[in-house]
Formats: sequence, C-alpha cells, structure tokens
Amino acid sequence: MNGKLKVTAAVVLLAAMVFSACTKEEQPQFTGEGTQEPEYQAHLDAVSPSAYRNVQGLNLEPGTYISIIGKEESSAYSKELNKGVMQAAEDLNTLLGYTGSDRIKVVYNGAAKSEDIGEQVNILDEELSRYPDVLGIASVDEDACTVQLDLATSNGIPIIAFDSGNVHPGILCTVKTDNADAARTGAYKLADEIGGAGQVLLLVNDSESESSRERTESFLQEMSENHPDIEVVETIYLDDLAKYKRRIVEEKARELEAGGVEDGTGQDGMTENGARPDGVGQGGAAGNEAGQNNAAGNEAGQGGAAGNASGQDNAADNARETSGSVTDGTRPGEAAANLEGQENEGTPATSDAAGMTDEEKTAMVNAMSDEDVYAYYLEKYPDLKGMFGTSFSATQAGLKALRRAERLENVSLMGFDAGKEQLEALKNGEIKGLVVQNPFGMGYAAVVAAARTILDQGNEAQVDTGYTWVTQENMEDAAIKRMLYE
Repeated sequence: MNGKLKVTAAVVLLAAMVFSACTKEEQPQFTGEGTQEPEYQAHLDAVSPSAYRNVQGLNLEPGTYISIIGKEESSAYSKELNKGVMQAAEDLNTLLGYTGSDRIKVVYNGAAKSEDIGEQVNILDEELSRYPDVLGIASVDEDACTVQLDLATSNGIPIIAFDSGNVHPGILCTVKTDNADAARTGAYKLADEIGGAGQVLLLVNDSESESSRERTESFLQEMSENHPDIEVVETIYLDDLAKYKRRIVEEKARELEAGGVEDGTGQDGMTENGARPDGVGQGGAAGNEAGQNNAAGNEAGQGGAAGNASGQDNAADNARETSGSVTDGTRPGEAAANLEGQENEGTPATSDAAGMTDEEKTAMVNAMSDEDVYAYYLEKYPDLKGMFGTSFSATQAGLKALRRAERLENVSLMGFDAGKEQLEALKNGEIKGLVVQNPFGMGYAAVVAAARTILDQGNEAQVDTGYTWVTQENMEDAAIKRMLYE
C-alpha cells in the first residue's frame, strides 16, 4: 500500500512539474496585451502591421547575429532608436531562454559624425566581414553602399532597411516613418500657423537620402496644391552649404556691379570696407595685409559693397529662378555653382562681375561660416513668415539661426523630432510644432523584421512606425509624453 502511494505521488509530482514547465514556456510575453504590458508598449502600438510589435514566434537559433547600422549614433533620435534595437534583443533572449554564448547577438553601429557617408561605408565593410545572419541599414546615401549590398546579397546575407529606404533589389523590407504623410502634416500645420499666406524657408537635412527627398517633395507639393498664397522662397540643403556660399558671393558680386549707395552702407548691411557686422561675406578674407579696402580687392575703390534696390531685386529674382525651391522639389544645389566650378545657369563660376577674380570669390566663400548662410537668407527675406526643418539637424539649424537674428517673434518655426533642446524650445514657444517620429518603435520593428527574414517568415514591403504631432498645448498630455524622448 505504501509503495503504491509513493508511486502515485511521484507520478503526480512529475506531471505537475511538466505542466508547470509547459505553462511557463507557453505564457505570452511582450505582446502588449493584458496587465503585463511593458512601459514601452505605446511605441510598439504605433507600429503597423501589428506583427512587428512583438517578438512572439521568432524562434531564432542560438547565437544568431543581427547587424543593425544606423546613420549615426550620437543624437537623441539615434540613441532612442538604439534603445528599441536593444530592447527587442533582450525580449528575444528572454522569450527563448538564451543565456551566455547562446544569446541572440544584436549589434547597433552608427557613424560618430552625423550623415558621414564614408564612415557608414567603412562600418558596413567591417560588419560584412563578420558574416551576420542578417543586415539592417539606414542609408545615408542611397547609392553609396551599392557595392557592399551587392556583396551581402551574393554571400546570402539578407538585408532590411530602416529609417530611410533604399532602392537596392536586395532589400526585403523597409521599416520607417511615412515620410510623405509626416511632411504633409508639417506643411499644413505651418500654413495654418502663419494664416495661409506669406514667405516660407525650407531647411532639408541632406540631398542624398530617400527620407529627405520624400519629405521635401511632399512639403512642397502640399504648399503648391493647397496653399497658393504661401511662397517657399528657398530650399536649403544642409549638406550643400558650400554651394550656397558660392551663390551668395555671386549675388554680392552682381550687387557690386550694379553700384553701391553714397554712404557706403548697402541694404544688406555690409559696411564701407565690404564686411558685414554678422560676418557674412567679410571682405577681409579677400584683401591682403596691405589693406585692400573691400571684398573685391579692386583699385577702383568700390567700397559700397551693397547693391542698390534694383540690384537686390535682380539678385533675388535670379536666385529664385535658379533655386528650384518653389514647389518643384528641385535641389537648389543642382543649379548653384560650387567651388569646383559647377555650372550655375546665367552665372558661371569664372564670372568676373564687379572685377572680382575667382581667387577673391573663393576667399570670400572660405571666410563664411555655415551660420552666415542662414543669416544671409534671413536678411534677404525680411518679411519671412515661416521656417520648416525636415530633420532634427535642420530644425536645430533653423532654431539657432532665428535666435541669432532675433527673428523668433515674427517667424514661426516647425520641424521634425524631439530631443531635450527641441522640447525646451517647444515648451517656451520658440518652436510652434514638431513631427515626432517613433525611433524606439522603429528600432524594435527593425529587429523583428530582421528576425522574420532569417526565419523565412515573410515580410511586408514597408512597415510604418508612425509619428506624433506635438505642440506646446499637447506636449504634457499623457499619451503624447509617452512618445517623447530626450
């Protein structure tokens, strides 16, 4: 009798242990459902389709290596994206019970300097030499990594894209913001803010990435089709500033050719010796130590560095004609002459307007800072009503420029992304509205897409990670605060 009881007890205990183990293994985790919802779930809820909101069913082999390469690693946006990547890795290892050398290895790399194409290519080369099981990349330049992506494909390494798309045929899935919709939202919000009429300046992060192109084209299209009384007077690409410096010097040369005013101070604020108080186009760079009096360095004494009103109007018209910035989506850099002599329609780089040599113009260009470019265009358009930045960097550039020019009271600034300084500027009214992307959800979904690729589970061509429109009025709302980051 005792023997039977012992056997029965043992069987019951064994059954209980097996049942317990099965129950624990099958317990749903990281689905965003029920009471066990993680604190980051709001970021995942914004992702569509829903299959990319959790790691359920991703039974990867122990030691799987997922390489994620971003545009850079130092900004608040990239740090938040990296958090999403690392959280997905942690959730995978917890779900699968992997520890030690069995853990899924997910590595995030990005250039130390923002938008550094060369460094991103080097990182890609290094990662490919480690033969990851899958590669995820946010391309700074759509064309710069073609050779490396071809190599990955030929070696059987699947590729997914995130943050910014890429037309390479090896890309199996793209995880990103709906850039066209987000920029369209920013455009009509800015239009409403300035009363549907006036001049607007658009700052674009770069001229190479798909995300920048999509945002620029959508913004300009929205303004052109639905806000006819708004004029986008300039579209400035942050990676083409050398070309704008050259164009500014050419405009000033035409103003000099038209002639200055008698008191030696022109409408653009340049002083008698050709230098402006804010440092734009400082003539001292062109003059030698013998004391050439103006930026042109000519002996005729053209000290009136500024053109007359007629000259300014002509320069503005010429710039507007060549900028391609008014609703057509053309990069102004394509029309502007650069330091190497790139053609500028109607104004070749070798022009000798006002007697200035190419060397003197180059000296003026070299004397200008990036901030001087923004200052110049803010002076050029004294009636400017709005400014929009298509990225964190572009919005920050606009904020600094408007602060420097003391124009924040009469120019409404809007743009992309959060971060501590931008949220503070939003809170104090310097920024009127922000398109806040979902980098955490983007990083998380990128890892999910990468895992699905390894497992041949199939992927959507595009995964939308969502965005939130944030203003001074709603930034303290609980639902909004969950989507912000510093």
